[in-house]
Amino acid sequence: MPGEFDPSNTSLPQQPLHPSMLPKSSQLTTCHLVTNPYMFQLSGIGFLGTSGQAINDLRLYSSQTDTLELMESTLRWGHLAPTAPDTLNCYPFCDSDPFIISLTPHVYFTGNQPTFETRLLQDGSKKVRLISLPSFVETGIVVLVNLKNLDVHPIQFDTEHLLL
Repeated sequence: MPGEFDPSNTSLPQQPLHPSMLPKSSQLTTCHLVTNPYMFQLSGIGFLGTSGQAINDLRLYSSQTDTLELMESTLRWGHLAPTAPDTLNCYPFCDSDPFIISLTPHVYFTGNQPTFETRLLQDGSKKVRLISLPSFVETGIVVLVNLKNLDVHPIQFDTEHLLL
């Protein structure tokens, strides 16, 4: 999934990175070059993910600064990018809005946030796991999600020796 500073279009929704950017990895069947935002199913669990531009922009124009609160608000509003196109670049769509959340995901994650945070929302029998992910390059944090109960397990790698 491309992020704000990756070699992709700057307007949301961002198109996948071109396979030539990852010539060896993109040949693997396990490599999925996807849009930002992106929704997918894995073993019957719905995931909705973004690289964080919309949450970061919303934070600039809201009295709310907590990432998980902002994520919960976008779910409640049913819209991933409520500040687009006013303060967030987005491709102009005439007949539909690709940022409308039509299906509530089981897992909603957003990247490039200040810290790792998580919360499990529960409304009746529906559960949604919110996950705020910090930059991997800066923190070395990745998160595993247990598909059976939506528990999360952060793992931190040593980033001191990363080749950049």
